[in-house]
Amino acid sequence: MKKIALTLAGTLLLLTVACSQKPASTESTASTEGAATASSAKAYTGEIMDSMCAGMGSHDKMLNPTKGPKNAKECTLACVKMGAKYVLYDGATKTTYEIDDQTKPEQFAGQQVKVTGTYDSASNTIHVQNIEAASM
Repeated sequence: MKKIALTLAGTLLLLTVACSQKPASTESTASTEGAATASSAKAYTGEIMDSMCAGMGSHDKMLNPTKGPKNAKECTLACVKMGAKYVLYDGATKTTYEIDDQTKPEQFAGQQVKVTGTYDSASNTIHVQNIEAASM
């Protein structure tokens, strides 16, 4: 019984040590990816919209001048309060991009903007570096 207990204790110790070590290649890969990401920043234009209305392609079905949101900004802010996410919607291509930073877009709700950042195609997400009002 003692032999089994010692064998189990030894195995657990080896597993703990093995799991706590990082492979050397992970660190160099991460720094290389970070450098590549920073250099591939790109500008995306569209409207800061909520994910629900972007899915419909517009705010039209949600706007109600008498008892609901009266414009795109009010609609976006109301939908985000109900659980939607801020997204960038490109009406020209009918493309919706997720936005990783959910605080920066608030001040631009319902507006045409230029978002600068890197795009992650696996998650369809723009990693935001900057948001500014689009020049018309």
